[in-house]
Amino acid sequence: MEVPLDDVAREGGGRPPDARAALGGYYDSLSRWTAAAQRFGYGGGRDKLTVHRALADPRAGGRPTVARLHDVLVAALPAPPSGHVLDAGCGFGGTMVDLAARCSARFTGVTLSTRQAAVGRAAVARTGLEHRITIAVQSYDAPPEGPFDLALFIESLAHSPHPEASLAAVAARLAPGGRLAIVDDMPELEARGTRDLASFQQGWQAPVLTGAAELASALVRQGLAIVAERDLTHELRPRTLARIAKLEALNRALHRFAPSPALRALLDSYRGGLALERLYLSGLMRYRLVVAEKLG
Repeated sequence: MEVPLDDVAREGGGRPPDARAALGGYYDSLSRWTAAAQRFGYGGGRDKLTVHRALADPRAGGRPTVARLHDVLVAALPAPPSGHVLDAGCGFGGTMVDLAARCSARFTGVTLSTRQAAVGRAAVARTGLEHRITIAVQSYDAPPEGPFDLALFIESLAHSPHPEASLAAVAARLAPGGRLAIVDDMPELEARGTRDLASFQQGWQAPVLTGAAELASALVRQGLAIVAERDLTHELRPRTLARIAKLEALNRALHRFAPSPALRALLDSYRGGLALERLYLSGLMRYRLVVAEKLG
């Protein structure tokens, strides 16, 4: 499974302004690292402006691709996106660019990273979609006014310290009957307190991870009804435990000699990704898609 470093570079809404600024700088650093890491075989989805979890892709002969999730997302919706769509934690904007080619909707994405926003805007300009895609540097806890017909949390809600508050902020911007699609890592109860979960949360700046049952309850409290669910865990392709162990040993060695706190933080992020892969192999983490509708 590709360790998607840029996915760490998504939103952490709900933090004080100074913390949000620091987190945005952290995301900027991760974006630069991913660009450099391509030459070593990491950050492989950057050319598509997204590094979602790589899923087994029938259109690629079963080979995992980072773009497969877009096919799964569109299939889970009752119709192609239309009206106005919010991407809450849009990263480089790859999801919006992909979906814009499939529908007539307008898109607004928010990210805390000025670097991600700049890369995304340049890509949007190259595709000629400036009139339909906007990228703003702001928290998804203070989203644009909307109203939105569809909102997306793709691997971004995990970075909120107050997930239900973030859900409430975005749900308030949905039009009646609007849809909210969430795709994220959701731990099983047995994962709580494990070293791997702690390593993943620390390395990926994911202070509060919401399980499937917790998310379902939070959606109900926010006036949303789940209309579609899909467990995508079996479509992931994590590395073997032996390979993960070797990469962890290399990570520890590099960490000892890392010359700066910024590089050590990047190595912590990568180690968190390795812990995530082990959680999937042990059945303690699920990768799920949930679509909910705002009640009128």
